Amino acid sequence: MANGSQLAAQVKNLSKSFGDGEARLKVLKGIDLDVRCGDITMLVGPSGCGKTTLISIIAGTLAADEGELTVFGHNLRQMSAAQTTAFRARHIGFIFQAFHLIPTLTCVENVSVPLLIQGVSVGKAEKRAREVLAQVGLEDRMRHRPAQISGGQQQRVAIARALVHEPRLIICDEPTAALDAKNGHVVMELFEHVARGQERAVLIVTHDNRIFHHANRIASMDDGRILEVHDIDVAHPPPEHLKTVERL
Repeated sequence: MANGSQLAAQVKNLSKSFGDGEARLKVLKGIDLDVRCGDITMLVGPSGCGKTTLISIIAGTLAADEGELTVFGHNLRQMSAAQTTAFRARHIGFIFQAFHLIPTLTCVENVSVPLLIQGVSVGKAEKRAREVLAQVGLEDRMRHRPAQISGGQQQRVAIARALVHEPRLIICDEPTAALDAKNGHVVMELFEHVARGQERAVLIVTHDNRIFHHANRIASMDDGRILEVHDIDVAHPPPEHLKTVERL
């Protein structure tokens, strides 16, 4: 990260619980985290430790109970639901682990959706969608529907959909889990290209230690807390205990 780069997202003392009464479960317990522009930040840790809940709050798809959250200087906790939706549509791309593709639409049509929501014409939206699908290696699958392509190809369509409107913050839940090493490398190169812009950032939840070397920062989570944050560079590779993170 270059000196003076701004924060894409800043989380302070963030907490989140689910349920009521004796069944109430505190999932996030006073989280502090900075996501910096120009960086790929990875969240690692065992399943159930709160990683997906945290990125959902940062993406504006889930509300926190307590704490502060700013994204590119905007306080998401003070926005109305409509304002949050509009902000997310313009500035944030979210890649879901479950893909959430629309089964009746082709790959091109699925990827076009974020642009159509912004009012871009069908022709321009599909032209941009074809460009991004080509970047993720799906030139020959553009007119296929989700059921006609593999799980790994569906993941790449979901990634293209998240990138198509050129958001400033890309948030990903296990983006390479369904990909082989070659396609995972292609996807991470795309994310590196995105993060090079000093007003853009990538935040990734992952168990895939094959991609750790692409990170600028690795935040280790457990039991609803950030345990440690490592800044990664050539001289200081990820610590050994992070290289062996497993899906629990």
